[in-house]
Amino acid sequence: MSLPILITAKINPDLDGVACAYAYSRLLRTRGENAVGGIFGQMHVEAKYLVDRFNIQDVVYDPKDSFHKFILVDASDMAGMPSPIRTEDVIEVIDHREEHRAHELFPNAKIQIEQVGSAATLIVEKYQSLKCSIDFSSAVLLFGAIHSNTLNFQASIATNRDREAVDWLRSQAEIPASLIEDMFAMKTQLISEHLANAIRIDAKQFAIGKKKIGIAQLEVLYLQKLADSRLSDILIELKNMKDQYRLDATMLTAVDLREGFNLFITQDGELQSAITNALDIGFVGNIAKRKGFLLRKQLVPKLKSLSETGR
Repeated sequence: MSLPILITAKINPDLDGVACAYAYSRLLRTRGENAVGGIFGQMHVEAKYLVDRFNIQDVVYDPKDSFHKFILVDASDMAGMPSPIRTEDVIEVIDHREEHRAHELFPNAKIQIEQVGSAATLIVEKYQSLKCSIDFSSAVLLFGAIHSNTLNFQASIATNRDREAVDWLRSQAEIPASLIEDMFAMKTQLISEHLANAIRIDAKQFAIGKKKIGIAQLEVLYLQKLADSRLSDILIELKNMKDQYRLDATMLTAVDLREGFNLFITQDGELQSAITNALDIGFVGNIAKRKGFLLRKQLVPKLKSLSETGR
């Protein structure tokens, strides 16, 4: 048998990355491919919650095998990717972001990057187009991922394709009615208990103008309570990240899953000014509040565009 194909997301993947790697490897194996869905690092709390709750035992952590080819899911560049990935051997890229250089970075890959709320939706559509049945573990992970990425369909990135994917998953598996509410409640509890780690594990680095910016993102219930009671802890962790990774600035963008607002937290004056100009909001101390949901992947292009215009 030939060496396997590794399907993976970034190191420390969120639920979307975990779900896609797991479910797509299952799909390809039903088609006769020697595919492994591998998870590197520490998965985010929502993914761990679902894996633990449903006793999903065949998740492959930090695979040590040699791999012939690679498929990237919920990812379209090499930032934060596991070390085994070889760009010339990436044969497929599945992602859902607005800005990317995937065609340049992975010249031998089939590129599927589409404007849907979750990469999991693209995996569901593959099952549908191939008319393949789906196992319960794959279904529940994909179901959770779509709700997580679209903030339970409250985020502006949610599309009808995401809704149709969820409807199909419900028709294929007996998913508990309270699953998403339970998942968000547990996520909020775990983030509160392990706040510094939650910030650190979700942080990503971006080049914005001449600055290297670290941006963490949290989605919780009772966000204002968390910010009021734990602001000093948040600021300490942002400073630790800045110092450790030699960043020009760091920030946290957080959303309240029930009340529908964002908080932006940063100690950096220049970054505060950029956010103020980009979103027409003001900071009180180190916090700015905005109605509605704006995810990191939506914020970064706005900051980059502002930087390019020199405002």
